[in-house]
Amino acid sequence: MIRKKLKLKFDFISSEILEKKDAKSRIKFILNKVKDGTILVTDGVMNPEEEMDLIKETMRKVDDGFPGIEVCSLRKEVKGIKGFLDKLSDQGIKIQKIFTGKEPEKRKLKEGITLIGPAVFIKKIKRNPDSFSVLAGI
Repeated sequence: MIRKKLKLKFDFISSEILEKKDAKSRIKFILNKVKDGTILVTDGVMNPEEEMDLIKETMRKVDDGFPGIEVCSLRKEVKGIKGFLDKLSDQGIKIQKIFTGKEPEKRKLKEGITLIGPAVFIKKIKRNPDSFSVLAGI
């Protein structure tokens, strides 16, 4: 009896790779990887607006061959002066959007970790305040 090997592919991608791309290119890059059956793990967290855009674009592409994605992020809590500066930067981006109607083309990811994978492979995600567990299978 010949057994077919079933495999899951994980790509661990530096946040620097994603930060070099503008928001549309970043979403396209992620979706192309996930549509090919790859589970992505990166050392950064998208801002909530960008994650929402990723989910919206995913919903446009859902069909019989692509059931969607699962996203799980764990943001590092930044305190002190760096935390204050991060919040100030976020407010500056919001002010820029109010006046120009546009967000900056390239945005740095927040510190943390993100897993994005095809919904067909990600069976369960258990989230805790400072960790998450993922059950994946074929």
